[in-house]
Amino acid sequence: MAALLYPLFDEKGKVICQICGKSFLVISPTHLSIKHKIKYEEYTKRFPDAPLASNEFVARGKFGKHKELFLKDEITVEELVEEHEPDIEEMNIEKLIQEYKDLTPMESMKYKIIDHLKIYFSNVRKDYLVTQYGVDNRLKFEFITDFCDPVLRIVIQFPDTFWHNQDAAFDPNKNLKLSQYGWKVIEIPGSNPCLQIITSFIEET
Repeated sequence: MAALLYPLFDEKGKVICQICGKSFLVISPTHLSIKHKIKYEEYTKRFPDAPLASNEFVARGKFGKHKELFLKDEITVEELVEEHEPDIEEMNIEKLIQEYKDLTPMESMKYKIIDHLKIYFSNVRKDYLVTQYGVDNRLKFEFITDFCDPVLRIVIQFPDTFWHNQDAAFDPNKNLKLSQYGWKVIEIPGSNPCLQIITSFIEET
C-alpha cells in the first residue's frame, strides 16, 4: 500500500490520479493501462483509499457515453480523445486505438463493468474466488464469482453473459449458500446489459 501522492480531488472536484497527478471525472482502466502500464486492480491495491470517480460523476450518473461504449466492439477517435483529453498532447492516437483494439471483447467488457462497479463498491474484484469455512474451520464451499466486494461481502453475477464464471460442478443452491453465510448476491440479467441496467439493479438492492 503506497501513501497518497496527491490530493484526492482538484479545485473543480475532479478526482486526481495518484500516479500522474492529473484530474479526471473518472479514472478509467484505459488510462491506467495505456498511460501507466498497470492494471486497474494494481492501482486500487496500491492506493485503496484513493477515490476513482468525482462526486459530479457519481451524482449526475454520467453514464451515457460509457453505456454506448459498452455495447460497441470499437471505439471512435473522437471518443478516445474525449476520454483522454488531459493526456492528448503526450499521446499517439493511433497507438491508443490499437491498444484498445488489442483487448478481447471479454476483457473490454469486464473492464467497463468493473470501472462502473468501483463507483459503488470500492473493493470490488473480478473473477473472485469466495472461500467459506464454517465455525469448525472446515471448508463449506468455494465459488468463483463474476465480481465480488469481499469487504462488504457482496457478489455481483451476470448469469446470462457468455463470460459468466460458472463453477465446474454447478451448484443450484449457490446463491442460497452464499446468503446463509452473510453474502449478498446481486444478479444482473441479460446477455449484454448496459451500464444503465447495471446501475438500476444495484440501486434497487
